[in-house]
Amino acid sequence: MKRALLPLIIISVAAIFLAAWLVVPNFMTAMNRSRQHRTMADMRTIATALEARAGDTGSYSFGPAGREKHPVEQRRRLSDLARALEPKYVRKLPLTDSWGTPFQISVSDYDDAGRAQTYVIRSLGSDGRPDRVLNLASGSTTNFADDLIYSNGSFIRYPEAAG
Repeated sequence: MKRALLPLIIISVAAIFLAAWLVVPNFMTAMNRSRQHRTMADMRTIATALEARAGDTGSYSFGPAGREKHPVEQRRRLSDLARALEPKYVRKLPLTDSWGTPFQISVSDYDDAGRAQTYVIRSLGSDGRPDRVLNLASGSTTNFADDLIYSNGSFIRYPEAAG
């Protein structure tokens, strides 16, 4: 009797492992896709608030006074951005992407008065490491580890299905 049950047990265990082997990668892909979409929504929230503030101030500049006159792109602290936007433009500024990594924000293209005319919001993706993006107009990506980049009203690095 025991010998007759052994093949049935082995087949049952193998079926469970096969089901897990098929389901777990699909589940992880769905989780990462959900995180990507949430991150993109948070990036749009930041951008909408920053653009509303720029409509009032005429610039994307924010941060400590006297540091706005820089000829090159300047990475800014999220705490400075939160102080500039909360609570007038956004109730609570999202500070991290859905993977728990802080967003990166920078401003550039300063006019003669020292006001930034361009902003870039960046999520480092699932790996939490910056990509070596040489050309910001890099388009779509299929890798969850790739950075997501939003600048001046549109995504310039985005998931392939979102393009």
